[in-house]
Amino acid sequence: MVKINYSTVVAVSIAILVVVAIGFFVYGNAFGKPAESTEKSGMTITDMAGRTVTLNAPVERIVLTESSKTAELAAIAGDGFAEKIVGWDSDIKRNAGDEYTVFVAKYPQLADIPDVGWLDDGTFSTEKVISLKPDVVIMHNFQFMWAGDATADALTKLELAGIPVVFVDFYMDPMVNSTKSMLVLGKILDREDRAGEIVDFYNEQTDIVYSRLATVNGTGPSVYIECASKDPSDYSISYGDVSWGSIVKKAGGNNIAEPLLAGTSKAVSPEYLVSQNPDIIILTGRNWPAPGSLKLGYTATQDTVRSTMTGFVQRPGWDTIDAVKNHEVYGIYHGYCFSIYNFAALEAFAKWFYPEEFRDVDPDAVLKEYHDRFMPIDYSGTFFYSYY
Repeated sequence: MVKINYSTVVAVSIAILVVVAIGFFVYGNAFGKPAESTEKSGMTITDMAGRTVTLNAPVERIVLTESSKTAELAAIAGDGFAEKIVGWDSDIKRNAGDEYTVFVAKYPQLADIPDVGWLDDGTFSTEKVISLKPDVVIMHNFQFMWAGDATADALTKLELAGIPVVFVDFYMDPMVNSTKSMLVLGKILDREDRAGEIVDFYNEQTDIVYSRLATVNGTGPSVYIECASKDPSDYSISYGDVSWGSIVKKAGGNNIAEPLLAGTSKAVSPEYLVSQNPDIIILTGRNWPAPGSLKLGYTATQDTVRSTMTGFVQRPGWDTIDAVKNHEVYGIYHGYCFSIYNFAALEAFAKWFYPEEFRDVDPDAVLKEYHDRFMPIDYSGTFFYSYY
């Protein structure tokens, strides 16, 4: 008679299950195939990466791997949003200090939220996230582009721990996926009606632009757009047909960087810029760490914007560019691309590109209305600027 060592059988069975589970998550979930949390009851949604995710909703404990999405959560969840965030990365402090300042002034508890690290620089701690016991982790599609290996690794570990991960997208195709992402957030927060109201407001504003552009004849202006996050002596990234570049196109402009960059984002050379001689230059600003960077946002004054913008306008060779000679240089808040606020960026671009057709459109007034209706913080500061 053969004796069966049941301890060995159990150990081998567990090992096989672990190998199968790891294979499923690594070769399935990380590349967009359906993924479910270990909790099968509750709500099933399709996220912006095309993944099927099951979670208990409404969620009460959220970790953000991109803390600049706080504004979207606040708009949907309302005044109680701050209690739901149990962990986040440092993006809002590092790159949107003005936004962080106004949020913390009203919700001091945000200052005590644990920092889980940044996927982009390798400091993200999956272990810390797991210890916070979130109901869901909200990630962003662009994190696969900027930190693919780290994002895939974190995704696998979190799902093995039974923590659902939901992807949103306000970057790769902002004018299409921002509203879809808001509806995803509305569903997991059990605030679908609220998210629907925001999407309706968004569509009302973008429809104004699209309907008028449909009647415009001729070729639109050539446009150069740059993320002015560095000192003026150092050219920062421009955009192909992605993020800011896609908004330029939808607003009826011709992005000079698109033929060079396609669907990527990186700097173009000063020589290339001068050779293309754009009709319009747009610089995006925020409360960046670099001293000479363009400052725009909730705490920026007109004087601050002008003084930081001057260094860019005076770059060598820019005095030969038509945009400078014809006084067509503008600044816009960088965060208005990668957020639900991008309807206002579209309106501003359309107004700069086609001033006669959009002379009655006021993006600043529209944003104030949005804040009054949907945001728990007040609208203040400088978000749009014409240098001349």
